[in-house]
Amino acid sequence: MKKESKQKKAKVVKDDEFEELRIGDVIYQTKLNKMYKDRKAYKIPNKQEIYSFIPGTIVEINIKEGDKVKKEEILMLLEAMKMKNQVLAPMDGIVDKIYVKKGQIIKKNFLMIKLKR
Repeated sequence: MKKESKQKKAKVVKDDEFEELRIGDVIYQTKLNKMYKDRKAYKIPNKQEIYSFIPGTIVEINIKEGDKVKKEEILMLLEAMKMKNQVLAPMDGIVDKIYVKKGQIIKKNFLMIKLKR
């Protein structure tokens, strides 16, 4: 829905049901859906926690708890859609806890490994 306006600056107006964005002479209005209202706030990733980036099956684990790892070392292989994806260490550290087992099927954003410095 468009409304004419004489305001030149971009401005956002929010209420519980609609959001308006003014750009130049035009006001854009959109209805907020359930998915928008239920979204999670962005959280800065913790490099010590490694989550699955895709659902799949753990096919190989190359580490054990207590092992020292180097940044970009291959920690495990996650198979998804017939492709084997390498899970790499995001930093140098020590494997604190492994939350998966070989052959386990996991969902996206599943906590797989926790590292410590």
